[in-house]
This record gives sequence, C-alpha cells and structure tokens, in this order.
Amino acid sequence: MVKEAAGDGTGGPEQPGERASAIARRLDRLMAREAARSGGRPPAYRELADRINRLAGRDVISRDTVRNLHLGLNQKGQACNPTVDTLDWLGRGFGIGAGASYFLDDAKAAVVEEQLDQLERVAELRQALGNDGVVNLVKRASALSDGSLRVLLSLADNLRKLEQDAAGQDAAPQHAVERHIADQKAAPADGR
Repeated sequence: MVKEAAGDGTGGPEQPGERASAIARRLDRLMAREAARSGGRPPAYRELADRINRLAGRDVISRDTVRNLHLGLNQKGQACNPTVDTLDWLGRGFGIGAGASYFLDDAKAAVVEEQLDQLERVAELRQALGNDGVVNLVKRASALSDGSLRVLLSLADNLRKLEQDAAGQDAAPQHAVERHIADQKAAPADGR
C-alpha cells in the first residue's frame, strides 16, 4: 500500500532521490554502451542533447538537463525530477522506444537491457565474421520470436566456443562444428 501511495505504480523506485539515482545509473549504462560501440568515448552532453532535439524536431532537452540527469542532481544539489516527456525523449535519443518507462520501471528496464544485450551479441557476431552471410542471417533472425532468437544466440556462442577449442587443439574448426552437429542429430529430441 505504501509503495502505491508513494511511488508511481510502475515498480520503480519510490523516493525522488532513489528515482534520480536509478535514472542516473540507467543513463550511465546507455552512455557506456554507446562508448563501447564508438571506440571508447561516450557522447558529450551537448552531442546527446543536439541528437535528441534533432529527433524531436524542436528543443526538448538541454545539455545541462542531460548532465543533471546523468549526475542525478540539479544545480542546487537536489535530486532531479524530470518530466515524463523529457525521459521519453532521452530514451528515444538512444533508440529506446520505451522512453520514460525504461528509466522509471525496473521490470521494463530489465527487458530493454536484455534486448540491448542481444543486439550487442548480434553486432559482435557480425563484426567478428564481417561477411554478407552474417547480414543475411541477421535479416532472417529479425523475424524470430524472442525465445527463438535466444536459442540462435546460444547456438552462435556454442559454435564460437567449439571453434576456439578446436583451434587451440590444432584441429580444423570445421571438424569440431561437424562433430557438434552430428552429436546434436544423434541426441534424442527431448534433450535426454
């Protein structure tokens, strides 16, 4: 009862300071992910604000607001209390359609984080292989359900490990892959 009265009912933090800290942590993770993709440098606050404002087609956020949200404090040292609209645009600036709910709802944030992890794995696979076959695989996989996509990603991880193990044993990676596929075909369908 207390949570419903004090919180926003979305499963997010109850107190403004806790909410501001959660927003700051999630924004920091998004910036770190972008830094990892772009070679180590996170977007500057001004760059991020400019990107969001271009996306919105109007001024919806300033670099100071982005900085304050990232720090979790405003210029007076108080916890940030952004509008839902501001958080929606902030999320969209990182390609997150969930917008405000990513920043305010723990359950939604967990789902988005899992999706971002999946996208990173696919991007790593494409970068590692760097060929048109991977692009075609990604196109086909985009129509799969989340469950099927997780299976595909797991298979890719297993194949990568098999190839690495085989390369370490001076055996041809293709032989390890063929052995694994043959083992999978020979295994009973119920996985026992």
